[in-house]
Amino acid sequence: MKPIPSNLEKLARKRRVLLLQGPVGPFFRRLADWLETRGARVFKINFNGGDEAYYPAAEGVSAYRGTPEAFAEFLAPFLKEHKIDAVVCFGDNRLYHVIAKEICVAARVSFWAFEEGYFRPHFVTLEEGGVNAHSPLPREGSFFLKAQRKLAVQQYRPPAPVPDGFRPRAKRAMWYYAAANLFSSRYPAYRHHRAFGLPHYIGLWLRSGIRRAGYALFDHRFAAQTAKGRFGRFFIVPLQVFNDSQVHVHSDFASVRDFLLHVLESFAAHAPSDTTLIIKHHPMDRGFTDYSRDIAAFAARHPDLKRRIYYVHDVPLPVFLRHGAGMVTLNSTSGLSALIHNMPVKLLGRAHYDIPGLTSRQPLAEFWQNPQPPDRELFTAYRLYHINVTQINGSFYSRVNLPDTLPRRRKK
Repeated sequence: MKPIPSNLEKLARKRRVLLLQGPVGPFFRRLADWLETRGARVFKINFNGGDEAYYPAAEGVSAYRGTPEAFAEFLAPFLKEHKIDAVVCFGDNRLYHVIAKEICVAARVSFWAFEEGYFRPHFVTLEEGGVNAHSPLPREGSFFLKAQRKLAVQQYRPPAPVPDGFRPRAKRAMWYYAAANLFSSRYPAYRHHRAFGLPHYIGLWLRSGIRRAGYALFDHRFAAQTAKGRFGRFFIVPLQVFNDSQVHVHSDFASVRDFLLHVLESFAAHAPSDTTLIIKHHPMDRGFTDYSRDIAAFAARHPDLKRRIYYVHDVPLPVFLRHGAGMVTLNSTSGLSALIHNMPVKLLGRAHYDIPGLTSRQPLAEFWQNPQPPDRELFTAYRLYHINVTQINGSFYSRVNLPDTLPRRRKK
């Protein structure tokens, strides 16, 4: 019985591949080299100067300078002219990539999306058809249980560590945004998926560093107190980045703030009086948002909760996962980390891992009272499937370990 091939293996079989926008940094350039050594003909479309900085003009590289509205008219004949059989992007919710997916479906061209790792750190994700809640994989536990016997690797093995963190990301991003702004006249109609000015980001990164230093002592003490059981029975709420497409596309909440206020109201109304709520800010959002006033205002309206709600920033998530009673999240991949620790998880948005037996089916009001843990056998099968099929060891911002063992073919 042949094992289920990884998505990377399936992509490597494609003969004529088009790359759209990748993560900031040289990963897509390295991916193209890797695909070409396996016989593929690789094409690239750049949309701004940042794309160009990491993937310079050369044979097979095109610059799209039109409007987003005209992109479909550009892409459809491009796919036909160059006989493209696979389109690859990073992030399937970006405007140009949403358009590209529609064109691919109509043209019967396979559409592939990279994303940050579902299981972090040391992994990145590749899926055909979409990622996160757009993943085409079934939301049925039986699929993963049946597939387990067909996997090449039957037992979990920790991934090889790769450098990651704020510094390599910031370094790549600074060069990307600097080039994008410097050469903005070349791409006058380009529309980015978030704020695009380099001075804007420099100021926010500086603020992030200052805040991190300011939070350090409190967070260090809080972590130690958590490990000692100081907060008793508690629930952890990991917040997501304020402009995360997971929030705006894969949930019915208008913002992270709306999600937070909803959770606070539910906790106040339904959680047992001996429980605590710990809200964890996203580390990459430190310079952008601060919910302390919202939390303080809520606590002022509910004085009985004053010593039952805490807001932290850089306490390592595993500290909470080892000691908490449950997690409430919109659709963060932190939920998968919680499942690794056998922690009950309640999702309030849409996610690829929202599967009966993994995440709670209870209403939030009941979850506070009696959170149900995941099915260990199912989670083992689920994680092994992804490690074998959708996950690739590495980090976009340092090194992705593309294997040398896949077969090489002649170019066409």
